[in-house]
Amino acid sequence: MDVLGHVSNSAVWGSLAATLVLGAYMWVQAIGDRDRRWRFAVFAAICWSITTLDFFHDRMQLSTYEMLRLFAWTWYAAAVLLLLSYPARWIAATAIGLPAIGVAVWASGHAELATTVAFPLGFGVAAIAHGRHYWKHRGYASALLGPYSLAMAMLCSVYYSIVSTGDGTIIALGYAHWALLNVCAVALAWMHLPRELKGRAPVVVEPRHAAAIGVAVVLAEGAVCLGLLPLFRWPPTLYLGGTLLLMVATLILYFHHRHRLVIYTDNIAALLDQRTASLRRAQEELATLNVRQAEQLRQQEREIRGKAEVIQRQRRVELAAQTAGQAAHDIQNLISPILTYVSRLHRVADEAPTVRQLAGKIQAQAEHLIEINGQLLALSRRGRVEAYPINLSELIRDALDRFPGDAVGIECPGECWIEGSWSQVSRAASNLIGNALDAVHDGGGRVVVKCGSSKPFETRRCHLGFLAPGEYSFLEVEDTGPGIPEEIRERVFEPFFSSKTGRHSSGSGLGLSIVAAVMDDHRGVVDLHTGAEGTRFTLYFPVGRAAGDPEGPRALCGIETVLVTDDDPSILRQYQKLLADAGYHVLTAASGAEAIQVLLAEHVDLILLDLSMPLMTGAETFFAAVNTRPGVRAVVHSSYVDEEQASRLRELGVCAFLQKPASRLEVLRTLRQSLDSKELPLR
Repeated sequence: MDVLGHVSNSAVWGSLAATLVLGAYMWVQAIGDRDRRWRFAVFAAICWSITTLDFFHDRMQLSTYEMLRLFAWTWYAAAVLLLLSYPARWIAATAIGLPAIGVAVWASGHAELATTVAFPLGFGVAAIAHGRHYWKHRGYASALLGPYSLAMAMLCSVYYSIVSTGDGTIIALGYAHWALLNVCAVALAWMHLPRELKGRAPVVVEPRHAAAIGVAVVLAEGAVCLGLLPLFRWPPTLYLGGTLLLMVATLILYFHHRHRLVIYTDNIAALLDQRTASLRRAQEELATLNVRQAEQLRQQEREIRGKAEVIQRQRRVELAAQTAGQAAHDIQNLISPILTYVSRLHRVADEAPTVRQLAGKIQAQAEHLIEINGQLLALSRRGRVEAYPINLSELIRDALDRFPGDAVGIECPGECWIEGSWSQVSRAASNLIGNALDAVHDGGGRVVVKCGSSKPFETRRCHLGFLAPGEYSFLEVEDTGPGIPEEIRERVFEPFFSSKTGRHSSGSGLGLSIVAAVMDDHRGVVDLHTGAEGTRFTLYFPVGRAAGDPEGPRALCGIETVLVTDDDPSILRQYQKLLADAGYHVLTAASGAEAIQVLLAEHVDLILLDLSMPLMTGAETFFAAVNTRPGVRAVVHSSYVDEEQASRLRELGVCAFLQKPASRLEVLRTLRQSLDSKELPLR
């Protein structure tokens, strides 16, 4: 028994010495390798913690020793993963999961089985890690450490059974084999792993040799385990045969690669050849990287050039819009007196039909000029943009009502909402539809208007602007006309530029300029695709919320009396029906003088008033109205109202302004807010 005890003690001390030496070796590597310093240091700390526990286990309670030993050896597996640069989630799962399994077994009342369960799992994880590392790098150290870790897992799995026999011979032989595994692993494998990790001419093992050593070690360890437990006989022939097979297979692999393992004294030429090949591969990779970077630089140059073109195009449109706006503002001041003079000419021409006819023609041309001038002012974006929810499908159908007799297809599968000015977006849509109809008029082509949703996941370059990732609602007008010639594509959004030759050959050249201005006001983007098969304009708007009245659909209705004043009979009919459907009592007047007569005869709560009327302008009509009916409220409804006019009308007591064309929701909301306002108009 003394001999067996001496064998057991010697085996334990040999195993501890091997682990202590491995920790010291890894600490030396940590000092010399800055890139992997903390990885080597952690592994060294784990090795030293294992040896420290065994050195001082006599001074600790058995339960405390076993619990600390459980954590130390399971963390050894996590340290192996860390050393081999495995992902952090795998390392964390191993460092937490393996001790948790052991503690769970301990807590279940089988404390003696905790290490028997946890240790094989830990060494199994280490075996898999070394095997995967070999498969990737074909290194000698990994090829040997994988099978040896698996052999240690097999021996740990029968540890409790060996100790439970109480046979000193079996226990001594088990400790001796454990020491042999540790010493061989440290001396013949672990000492070569750092060079493999650093990539300093690692020794490559062919897969067939790695498979042979793996099979030999597993078979040998199986024979050892069988020779210790169910098939134990004295002398332990099976045990000794397995141990001998393990040693022979290991030494054959070692001596087969010995001339490359001792690389600093043997075969310097082989090292130089390997380093030369490594440098050649590095040069090839560098050349490939240079080619890839050059292509990326060319791509970036193309993108920058494209962005510069878009920005330059936007600057040209902006400069032209500012110039047009300043000129339009001056023209507006000159046209207004002309209309006044024409109105006076009408009054004195009752007895002269020819003069009256000429005055009517002058007035019609002047009003047409005012309409164009209003577009110029809108182009300069001096108007107010009030944001309301807009249903694009409803707006498209409303815009198509202005093109009776023209076959235009509609593809709006659902509701698409934006926030903005109905009148401005409607004008932009009408301009695009008019251009498309003009493009296909002579050739009998087709026009389709679409709306929908788009969600780009990366920035996209468009004709005017860049479409950033996000959610958008789009309005698209597509025709099958001849397309826009390439030489004028860059100028189509400039004010006064027109290439129309069809039924609208006298176009002012402001249509697409208005579209660009409206999209700028609404923080949208314009895209243009054109070719021989047709042209497609796409307007992208930031997606908006759907309209909803929290107080219910009746919140915008009323029973008050509203006087609609406009010289256009179609507008009078339209608003009479709209307001009557909402419950209002509606009166109409086709001129300012007629409006004053209605005010003298009827009680009126609010006047919906057009500014541009012959004989008596809207401003003059309202001035007379507040003197006839003090306190009457008014909402101005006009194609354009500049800030100076708006300021004067507010001083007279106008409650709000609506820009033609306005949506039903805008009209009803504005009238309801004006009627409900507690602030009385000025008198």
